[in-house]
Amino acid sequence: MCGSALAPLTCRVVVAIALSLTISVFNGCSKEEVKQALDEATAKTKQLTESAVEAVAERLPENGNIQLKTNPPTEPSKQADLELIVIGDGRPNVVQIMTYDTSTSPRSYPAILLHGTTDASTISSLAGKTIQCDMYLSSASSAPIAMTKPGKSVSVTFGPLVPEDNAIRGTLGMASLIGSDDQAITILGGEILAVTREGE
Repeated sequence: MCGSALAPLTCRVVVAIALSLTISVFNGCSKEEVKQALDEATAKTKQLTESAVEAVAERLPENGNIQLKTNPPTEPSKQADLELIVIGDGRPNVVQIMTYDTSTSPRSYPAILLHGTTDASTISSLAGKTIQCDMYLSSASSAPIAMTKPGKSVSVTFGPLVPEDNAIRGTLGMASLIGSDDQAITILGGEILAVTREGE
């Protein structure tokens, strides 16, 4: 227990309860008074633990997100994951940023997939690199899928890692997408915070 994120607080509370009970016993308190003291200490422990859990939860890795500047406007995504696939044999590696599990249908929108190749072999070595990516975008379940035109791409420039969130930041360059309905979507740029999935 004392090796967990809540250990310092939990251990202090346990010690406080033990001291309280010891003092009560040596002061000749009745069983009812000891039980009341224990109940009060237990309630206090629960309250402090819940507060600590909330504080730790605020520091847990984010789901990530992609915020696009588009015309027409697009809502920010509710998540963003980055995966680096190391191919080996001297071939380029693959980097993917997606707002949904690519093995299933999207459950939330916008659904965004960025796919490019890189010589980076670790996520940490992506920092500072600019990668040209194919981009796919669907703003709603009933919306057409838009993508970069054949031979075109969008640049993704990676910033620093965010170790406390197990994530990496990036910026998206300008691009023009064409939808399956032949309508154009202009990407004026964007911001990325992607949770890293290296080694999965």
